[in-house]
Amino acid sequence: MTTFPPLDITPMWSRINEELLELLDLVPDDKIDWSPKPEMWNFRGILLHICIGRHGLMQVIVQDGKQSPDIFREAQTRDGLKEQLRVSWQRMEPFLSDPELLSREYEVPYQDQRPRVSGHWLAFGQLEHDVHHRADLVHYLGLLGVEHPEPDTLARRLREGLT
Repeated sequence: MTTFPPLDITPMWSRINEELLELLDLVPDDKIDWSPKPEMWNFRGILLHICIGRHGLMQVIVQDGKQSPDIFREAQTRDGLKEQLRVSWQRMEPFLSDPELLSREYEVPYQDQRPRVSGHWLAFGQLEHDVHHRADLVHYLGLLGVEHPEPDTLARRLREGLT
């Protein structure tokens, strides 16, 4: 198996978290519980899912020793959702900035298996999860006709100048 050097994804991911907050600001008040189809998650559900995934990673797999907040109770308002996005991101930052924690192997409870993966693998998987759901939010806003900035893509960064 080919091995690759670790990547520093934390600065980009921090910007993605800020974008999630900006996208939430664009959701009309009467559409926070809207989805294109009843069987699809609504805006609130997607954002709750992102927070729950981050806290779950840190509590269950990384085992950072912290309790997760009652996200369902604390994120029922727009401000509560924003706070939970911030809190869940702040919980992950120490893990993402510690080379030792990222290099460690973690056991992942998955069905009847217990595969072991690196912290880098976990971090990238969670980043992929956030980006995937950011796309959901962007598409939902588009379906509602809500103008929004282009997500923080490589093309956008090159146009604006890399920082």
